[in-house]
Amino acid sequence: MVRWKETLSDGLVIAWEEGGAREGPPLLLLHNACSTFRATWGRVAEPLAARFYLIGPDLRGHGESTNPAGRLDLREMADDMARLLDRLGIPAVHLVAFSGGASTALYLVTRHPARVRSMVLIGSHYTVRNLRTRGDGFWDPERIRREQPAWWAAMVRWHGSEERVRALLRGWQEEDRWRPDFRPEDLQAIRVPTLLLIGENDSITPIEQTMEMARWIPQARLVVFPGAGHDLIRERPEAFLETVQAFWDTLGIPRGSARPHR
Repeated sequence: MVRWKETLSDGLVIAWEEGGAREGPPLLLLHNACSTFRATWGRVAEPLAARFYLIGPDLRGHGESTNPAGRLDLREMADDMARLLDRLGIPAVHLVAFSGGASTALYLVTRHPARVRSMVLIGSHYTVRNLRTRGDGFWDPERIRREQPAWWAAMVRWHGSEERVRALLRGWQEEDRWRPDFRPEDLQAIRVPTLLLIGENDSITPIEQTMEMARWIPQARLVVFPGAGHDLIRERPEAFLETVQAFWDTLGIPRGSARPHR
């Protein structure tokens, strides 16, 4: 993987990584809230790069990407990805996204439908209804430091300072009040093949929302992983890879079609 930075507008710099081959089909990977591309996708990037040209950004305000707006807005984060694709000269991508990244992906496919060829959404919901991250101080930094010190230390390492981590937590807490805010008819308008993945014991995403999405998105397929929690990529990497590779097989994307990037 090779790391780059792209200035997309005044003050907005998006850091991203690429791997695989330029001539392979492009695959955009969106990480979850308060993470980075490398932290979320590093363990599965190599097998994916055998099939695709990988594009792995840090969402605005995360990792080495800046956030001049000082807030997080899923619509704006989706528009960032469209601008990044413009800058790279890539008209459309296959898309894999996890949790907060999956919410960003829904705005990308609805605001910029021509940019997405297929989607894999992991731990995905479409509305703030019954969203578990809205309660019990989920985003509270003092709670995290006290109850989840390993997660706190990892976030500080990924984002460079406690100040940046606190800003991200505030941003996601505020965004959880409003978005995602899709209606069934918005999901019914999505016209790309979509694979929805969720763990049976997901403690963050309301699983009933993922099931509703599977009913409303016309070309959606749902796979529930028995006994798994929210982070399928970490908990079940082999099963995750097997499932997504089978999905791409049905789309006619050859395995091993990409040569290593030089």
